[in-house]
Amino acid sequence: MGFYERLNMPTIINASETYTALGGSLMDPRAVAAMTEAAKGFVDVPELIKRVDEKAAELTRNEAAHVTTGASAGLVLSAAACLCGSDEAALKRLPDCSALARKEILLYRGEYLDLIPYWRMIANTGASLVTVEPSIDALRSAINAKTAAIFLFPGTLYEKDVPDCEETLTALAACGVPIVVDAAAQLPPVSNLWHYTRDLGASLCVFSGGKHIRGPQSTGLIVGKRALVDAARLAACPNPFLGRAFKTGKEELAGFLTALEIFVTEGGDALFNRQLRQLERLADLLREEGIQQLEITNVGRLGTEQPLLHALLPQGKTGEGCNQFTRKLPHPVDIGFYGKEFGKPENLIFLNAYNLTDEQVEPVARAVGAYVRA
Repeated sequence: MGFYERLNMPTIINASETYTALGGSLMDPRAVAAMTEAAKGFVDVPELIKRVDEKAAELTRNEAAHVTTGASAGLVLSAAACLCGSDEAALKRLPDCSALARKEILLYRGEYLDLIPYWRMIANTGASLVTVEPSIDALRSAINAKTAAIFLFPGTLYEKDVPDCEETLTALAACGVPIVVDAAAQLPPVSNLWHYTRDLGASLCVFSGGKHIRGPQSTGLIVGKRALVDAARLAACPNPFLGRAFKTGKEELAGFLTALEIFVTEGGDALFNRQLRQLERLADLLREEGIQQLEITNVGRLGTEQPLLHALLPQGKTGEGCNQFTRKLPHPVDIGFYGKEFGKPENLIFLNAYNLTDEQVEPVARAVGAYVRA
């Protein structure tokens, strides 16, 4: 009997997204094997962290990198690095920032602040978060002697009422203040691993390790300028500072680095085309189920290079209702639907093949068809 069976929990076919609530992505068997191998022996963990980080920096074409426990931890460590640098006395005092000359972190004021909770993680450092009118001139004018950093959150949904990340970085990359980009879900393309930092001048950029990289769900990656990455590493486990709780074990380090190697070398056209073929087959099957208004787009839910299949359900049916129905099936299926904040028709669903096997394509189509007929 399998682990989930022992807990009387059915597994879910993921036709929606790399959501944390679903477990992120399915790991490549090679990454799982690396974790199993790492679990069989002891090693000098600080030295392992150093070597994994060096390899991650090489793979992502950055000055430096640090593997941590998810993108949220990456935000906290990045903020700590901007606040304290490598000053161990200052790190020991966090989250008390009272003695710091630079203790304020600037963010654009926008609707995204109500849509995503992750920016609040920055405040775990004790930094004062200052929201600024959403214009580049206002952000530039807000920089003062107390400013420790600027944090940006790219993605089509998050940038709909604020200047986009690329525009801001281009205008302010030389402003003298570190700029940190939370790009947790901004993959693919693979090139985004160095685009924000090397190409656009961001000081640091944070990615999830358990989404499109397909590493362990409990991993994340910070890349960017060496001095700040080194400071983030100093603030992290196994050191006795704010990030001590962000413990990335030897198994996670092995799994993440292996997954990153696979993503960088194999996560391009071949992966995109595999998904495209699955979605084309899925579209054919949905036509058999009576759904005719179908469109394949090459833009992901948050603006990434991600093929999606959009399907317009009959009037009276909703994407949310479809998801609720398919999640209750004997073999549950998670169907993608857009929240009201996206401004999409409520009867529109999206289907994502990133985490689908070929064998799961037909069950997904049949699940949607069952809802339409219900």
